[in-house]
Amino acid sequence: MRVEELPVDERVKRVIIERGIEELYPPQAEALKSGVLDGRNLVLAIPTASGKTLVSEIVMVNRLLREGGKAVYLVPLKALAEEKYREFKAWEVLGLRVAATTGDYDSTDEWLGRYDIIIATSEKFDSLLRHGSNWIKDVRLVVADEVHLIGSYDRGATLEMILSHMLDRAQILALSATVGNAGELAEWLDAALVVSDWRPVELRKGVFHLGELIWEDGRREHYPENWEALAVDAVKRGKQALVFVNTRRSAEKEAVSLSSKIARLLTKPEARGLKELADSLEENPTNEKLKKAIRGGVAFHHAGLSRTERTMIEDAFRDGLIKAITATPTLSAGLNLPAFRVIIRDTKRYAGFGWTDIPVLEIQQMMGRAGRPKYDRVGEAIVVARTEDPKKLMEKYIHGKPEKLFSMLANEQAFRSQVLALITNFGVSNFRELIGFLEKTFYFHQRKDTSSIEYKAKDIVYFLIENEFVDMDMNDRFIALPFGKRTSQLYIDPLTAKKFRDAFPKLERNPNPFGIFQLIASTPDMATLNARRREMEDYLDLAYEFEEKLYTNIPYYEDYRFQTFLGEIKTAKILLDWINEVPEARIYETYGIDPGDLYRILELADWLMYSLIELYKLFDPEKDVMGYLRDLHLRLRHGVREELLELVRLPNIGRKRARALYNAGFKSQEDIMRAKVRDLLEVEGIGMKVIEGLLRHFGVELPKDAKRASKKVERARKGTLDDFLR
Repeated sequence: MRVEELPVDERVKRVIIERGIEELYPPQAEALKSGVLDGRNLVLAIPTASGKTLVSEIVMVNRLLREGGKAVYLVPLKALAEEKYREFKAWEVLGLRVAATTGDYDSTDEWLGRYDIIIATSEKFDSLLRHGSNWIKDVRLVVADEVHLIGSYDRGATLEMILSHMLDRAQILALSATVGNAGELAEWLDAALVVSDWRPVELRKGVFHLGELIWEDGRREHYPENWEALAVDAVKRGKQALVFVNTRRSAEKEAVSLSSKIARLLTKPEARGLKELADSLEENPTNEKLKKAIRGGVAFHHAGLSRTERTMIEDAFRDGLIKAITATPTLSAGLNLPAFRVIIRDTKRYAGFGWTDIPVLEIQQMMGRAGRPKYDRVGEAIVVARTEDPKKLMEKYIHGKPEKLFSMLANEQAFRSQVLALITNFGVSNFRELIGFLEKTFYFHQRKDTSSIEYKAKDIVYFLIENEFVDMDMNDRFIALPFGKRTSQLYIDPLTAKKFRDAFPKLERNPNPFGIFQLIASTPDMATLNARRREMEDYLDLAYEFEEKLYTNIPYYEDYRFQTFLGEIKTAKILLDWINEVPEARIYETYGIDPGDLYRILELADWLMYSLIELYKLFDPEKDVMGYLRDLHLRLRHGVREELLELVRLPNIGRKRARALYNAGFKSQEDIMRAKVRDLLEVEGIGMKVIEGLLRHFGVELPKDAKRASKKVERARKGTLDDFLR
């Protein structure tokens, strides 16, 4: 189908044609003929790079231009939200406004009411539903990208409940590359189904074993025995390679090893560009390995890297500067990063109880990255048989079908949280109504077992009543109690809220950072680190050293919680080091963690600290303790000692700048007000932009034009900030 033949608004066609797209791919045409343009729900399961996003854009924009309202585009990752935001901004030429929202789960974000296309992570949109944001009533269309993640243990239930809520309120468009039971999903959503294997770039799949590459059609090629030869061969052809491995350490080790071989193939300008890229990285143990790899044209990519580093690697790969990436499967989850050759080194991973096969669905997601539209006629996906039988790998991963998706609402933590939300935030008024809503879910659609869902729901309701999240009146109607409503709005597990409330009496008697951090680390919402076997004795000693500060008893060695408890102590100690200004590099080295790990721990701890304070407000809080908690939250947010609290309350003054100002003698806001601008500019990290921010904070009106504002501040170098206020 040609774009000009589409039965959509002429403006939509114009924008697409201006992008250089004049003809649609066959599965795109089939999808747009399915009734989706007339408001019918659609499940679209087609390979990566076959144009799912364009279909969603056409449906969204056409509907918004014709009917008004809003469209919500759901993604699983913050990085994907940023990527889609950049893509969809192109539609603003038609007067539509695009926004992305991913953080802060305690807000209605009413500002989003001014926008037409809203990109959000599932967790963020779920929290907005719970807060009853006014603009949600205007949502006409929900696009669920990577809908196969409905089968993900940790986030599947959230996506499922969103779709259950929106089924009767908006059109649903569900997108995925690989769904084993797409028909069952379409049945649940009362949707049209379009499934296709068509790809714009042909995909060749094979298995590599001891130097022999066996393609699915039986053809064979020979290489040196090590799989690295496959990546080197791709670069020799002027192409790029993605290598998937099962652990972070493997990604790092293989990247450094591979870089020594690919470095010989780089041109002098490429080598110079890669050296500049490597030199721009911050100093820490993980980045030392990354620098070494990047100088040789290779990078590793895993969740331990900071978002800045991951984005830099992705951009350099897209630009062709980085020739190969070794990655954990995180990279396969939707990011638009294709390569000519995808090499899957590992088909097993450690799952806490031993080694297990990686699901076919995940391996095929990785394979889907092979082949770059506009650059490659063919993409190659190769599974490496290291210790496995190559015939079995061929049968399972090359010729096999992806597993069926199963609802994860059976996950007790997710179910507990969602039942509370239904009662406290969505107006479910009695048990019959609760079951009525749960019968709309994919969980019920798959099981068709009312008694099973009633049994699970009763257990949760009893827990919620017993712990005063909700109550029931004489007519068996639910009563949403403040503790329950606030818990749901804060987007935390009711079990987390119960732990906080139970600890309040002890916290009031003995408020201290270590006790509070261990409390936070003990909640199901915190990603607690594991204490390695060789560390266990040290953390047990630390627990006894701080025993009087803890709000819980130290478990016995035989207790099933013992090892988990030591992980909580380790996490609490990291947070304690952070607020005592231990350098980040030393934290990484001491605890064997990466920058991305520290970032996630701090992000979660910040949210849980906020939630603890918000719940404490409900229980006649002690003013001194409330002040202490708020100060500790600020210290946690910025990673500072108490003496820097006054300084970090200023705009753009964080950990490093606050310490630099304090050491230079500017110990209070008053000191800064009296300081000469030129003296402040001599402090490390303080530039004209920071000075402008300080002036605005202190009430000085500067010109809105950035250049004029800078000139005004520049003229006053010899004066003080105080002079501006006179």
